[in-house]
Amino acid sequence: MRSRLTLGSLLVGTIISVGTAFADSSCLTVMTGIQSLATLSANSGNCLVIGDKEFFNFQFIPDPQNASVSAAGISVTTIGTGTPGDLYGIDFGSNLGSLNNLNGASTLSMDYEIKYSVEATGGFLVSDISQLINGSAISNNQTLNPNSGIVVTETATDHAGSGSNANSTVSINPDNFVEPPAQAGDILVMNLNGVPTPVVQADITKDVRIDAGAGDKVTLSLIEQRFSQVPEPRTYALLLGLGLAAMAWKKRAAAAA
Repeated sequence: MRSRLTLGSLLVGTIISVGTAFADSSCLTVMTGIQSLATLSANSGNCLVIGDKEFFNFQFIPDPQNASVSAAGISVTTIGTGTPGDLYGIDFGSNLGSLNNLNGASTLSMDYEIKYSVEATGGFLVSDISQLINGSAISNNQTLNPNSGIVVTETATDHAGSGSNANSTVSINPDNFVEPPAQAGDILVMNLNGVPTPVVQADITKDVRIDAGAGDKVTLSLIEQRFSQVPEPRTYALLLGLGLAAMAWKKRAAAAA
């Protein structure tokens, strides 16, 4: 009898980047609704916008040995309301990879990359990024093959070249089905030599690895990214309010002079 196990989802603070080559571009052509990664990556200036966040510089680097995942098959959409419990972000979905090895004798694997830039506008800065991945697996065996799993390794770096960066790895495997902590060695906040250093634009690289051991089928269904910022929205509103109050006081003082 075929057993069914849910690999689960991972929600961890994330974030990002190493020195990858990103175009010196910006949000030039705003696209709306759900877009394919292929459409977005056709031009580095194609972008999605939600609130104060702009997403552009999309790239897809396929697995040269496995063409079953393509930029055309990956959907991209913005999410969030900007509130503390529902931060602005971006979702990658649809065909993120499925390896059917139910009748196989050796492990099947695929490995590809997704890249993009996120920029904060309106006086905000990107401070850290959280990531959620969701996948599942079924097996012909009593338990999942220990070689089965999903790993998304992420790096992020300051596009301006300050050196501010962060990194994180999240994984789902047969021994880890619920939301575990981030992997040892992760640095989840944009920082320069250990000092938190938020940035205007972060360049992000996601390395996606999927393995299906003999007797298993493993599927990745979602990669979700959320972005914290500084100042936080309520702090920004408070600062704005204080600024307006100061302006009003100056006007009153000038009128009384």
